[in-house]
Amino acid sequence: MDEVEKYFDEKNIKHHTVYIEGGKDKERLTNPRAIRISEIADSVEITATYFSDSLL
Repeated sequence: MDEVEKYFDEKNIKHHTVYIEGGKDKERLTNPRAIRISEIADSVEITATYFSDSLL
């Protein structure tokens, strides 16, 4: 996520992040990852979710 947000910051593109969170095992899901980037009007929406270390 840091790399994605840094890229848009460097390009001076307005962006915001929406996180999708499930109801189970939140303590194991510690690594945020961008899963979709969409253009919304004059900005970019980054959809992200959390993954566990075992899926990386």
